Amino acid sequence: MPRTVPAPPRRGGRRRLLVGITVAAVAAGCGSGRSPADPDTIARGQEIYEASCVGCHGGPTGGEINEIPPRHNAEGHTWHHGDCVLEEIIREGPAPRPEAPQDFPTMPAFGDELSDDDIAAVLAYIRTWWTEEQRDFQDERTREDCAGE
Repeated sequence: MPRTVPAPPRRGGRRRLLVGITVAAVAAGCGSGRSPADPDTIARGQEIYEASCVGCHGGPTGGEINEIPPRHNAEGHTWHHGDCVLEEIIREGPAPRPEAPQDFPTMPAFGDELSDDDIAAVLAYIRTWWTEEQRDFQDERTREDCAGE
């Protein structure tokens, strides 16, 4: 009968466990100050985005930072704005942009069509397209720009 050799004692087991938990939390979106949105919220945001936004703003890939209308993915600049700014643009429509072509359609205000929860769901969906660094930057911008709201 073959003789089994016991495995060497494990060292740093607790540290490995903590590192594993930290990595899993960051991968799930917990690395930023914001709790990750639940899958149902993201799915609702995707549904709304695909019905109302994708035709002009595009999807999760492609585009350039200076496109009009802006892309909301990692190639765009949406992540440069705090939540309160993005929510206001969705509710009220954007401020006029002199650099936009004269014949370019203007984004409508969605305040009468979308609830606060709907708007939050759209933003949660858009955030899934950003890198962790972009989400962290946007979280900081939200803290700075939206503190008094």
